[in-house]
Amino acid sequence: MGRKLLAAREYEKAIQCHRLISLKFPRDVRVYMALGQSFRALGNRAKMARAFRRAILLQPDAVEFYYNFGNAERSFYQSLSATQLYRWAIQQAPERPEIVTALSLTLLQLGEWSAAWPRYEMRESCREFTNQMTKLGKAVWDGKITAGHRILLVAEQGAGDAIQFIRYARLLAEAGMIVQVHCPTALERLFAAQPWIHGVSTKSHPEFDSTCLMMSLPYRFGTEPKSIPGDVPYLSWPTPAIASQPNRAPRVGLVWAGSPSNARDEWRSCPQDAYSKLLEVPGIDFQSLQLGWRKSGDDGPWSTVAPLSDEVSDYADTAEIIAELDLVISVDTSIAHLAGALGKPAWVLLGWHADWRWLGERADTPWYPGTRLFRMDDNDSGKFGQSNDKNGGKGEGWDELLIRVAAALNDGTTFQTNS
Repeated sequence: MGRKLLAAREYEKAIQCHRLISLKFPRDVRVYMALGQSFRALGNRAKMARAFRRAILLQPDAVEFYYNFGNAERSFYQSLSATQLYRWAIQQAPERPEIVTALSLTLLQLGEWSAAWPRYEMRESCREFTNQMTKLGKAVWDGKITAGHRILLVAEQGAGDAIQFIRYARLLAEAGMIVQVHCPTALERLFAAQPWIHGVSTKSHPEFDSTCLMMSLPYRFGTEPKSIPGDVPYLSWPTPAIASQPNRAPRVGLVWAGSPSNARDEWRSCPQDAYSKLLEVPGIDFQSLQLGWRKSGDDGPWSTVAPLSDEVSDYADTAEIIAELDLVISVDTSIAHLAGALGKPAWVLLGWHADWRWLGERADTPWYPGTRLFRMDDNDSGKFGQSNDKNGGKGEGWDELLIRVAAALNDGTTFQTNS
């Protein structure tokens, strides 16, 4: 029952359930693991750590406890603590690639990218890809740039990742390599429109000399936070004439939620009601970029927001709409990356567990010059690690964050990066 409550995000009920079990079975380590995960989900780091430490005290040689404790600490931005926990786990179980991968993500959060990238190659998708290529007798690119060499870049994860890291394809093409891309159908037209991409496939792939996963490209290029290839735009799409019309109201696109299938979605998606604060800012034409949102009979302030057309079917269609806008305001989704790649001013709203790629404690990003980051700060009750026994937890900081975003939008001085 406790596990089901945890899976249903009924965290307080899950805690009550597991506490009752712990009273009857005080030496059952599984209960303290479950309690730790429940407190982590609720946003209470102190009690989360206490529960995990109790589990480790009862069974100090259990690798899984160090691993899960490290995952929890990492999600509370306790990267140094998480690194130590992962290293302890790796000492006991060096054959566990998922722990090495978790350590790599922590090192990425810390900005220690030279140490992180080789470990990130231990991720499951990368290992499976390499094994498959070996069986097929295909070469995985070793990072050597050779003019005329045909390289196939494969999108392995989400669309946002592909959009972010396709920038390296242009560098390869400029160095004389023949770049081909294998990606989901939704990205096919967008990538095929780029003159430096030789060809795009979505099912069967063309002949190639070597191949590489897109998420491995930063490793091959030895990317550090200070050497990110941040020239934008690196994706292009024709700008409609309407975008240059004078004396028109600013057009702002809105995205408040990502795909629910994403494992991190509950940490990055914002309640739509919080975005209503933006609609109170006068003199702006709002355009929804939220896939699946449609107007209903009683939308209140949302009745003035233009929905996406039913004819929008892929990222090329979305790029055409973004080209007409002056600003995109989005949570951490593929649309934020698309706006940045197109060189469109964008404001990205980050919840309390921001991904490593946005680095830390800064309002701009070297990945997308012209993009401004809004983070939940110490004044936002929902920031991970700031909550206590009261009402701490995910999502509670969105209202406060959107008040600040609305104030910046109302200021109207600039849509560019400005901390």
